[in-house]
Amino acid sequence: MTEPIEPALAAAAKEARAWPFEEARRIIKRLDSLKGGAGKTVIFETGYGPSGLPHIGTFGEVARTAMVRHAFELLTGGKHKTRLICFSDDMDGMRKIPDNVPDRSFLEPHLHKPLTAVPNPFGGDYESFGHHNNAMLRRFLDTLEAQANARGFPQVKGHEIDVTIDPIPVTNADAAWAR
Repeated sequence: MTEPIEPALAAAAKEARAWPFEEARRIIKRLDSLKGGAGKTVIFETGYGPSGLPHIGTFGEVARTAMVRHAFELLTGGKHKTRLICFSDDMDGMRKIPDNVPDRSFLEPHLHKPLTAVPNPFGGDYESFGHHNNAMLRRFLDTLEAQANARGFPQVKGHEIDVTIDPIPVTNADAAWAR
């Protein structure tokens, strides 16, 4: 969290009983029990299978984790560095052909292959169907951030979410919350 937390918001957070705040309290308790926990980066993780274009369920996976992260930052006064990572399961096999692709027959020979081994049916700059769908999620999150900020919600930070198909990053993070 880069901006100072307003005292009224911090007080409300301490009293909040909504599930993101309860989950955040569990993380704080765990972090407090770790040796050197005060200086650790806390990583919040979620994931999805890029088997189709992003939709409201995809957004929900990211939004729930972002809500716990935000509650954690409010409850800790932003004293811990945090990251939110959304893992893309690129080894997920394409179990069925989505209805919203331009040429379904083009994808038929690629059923059950990892999504990053399936050619991109949309053409363009993305090397696979999985890479294309990851880029669409990134664009979706960036659009969400821009719309939220335009409506006066500066705490929505889509650009802080790392969408990755890379191996789990190695950091000095000893605490994480995963959905």
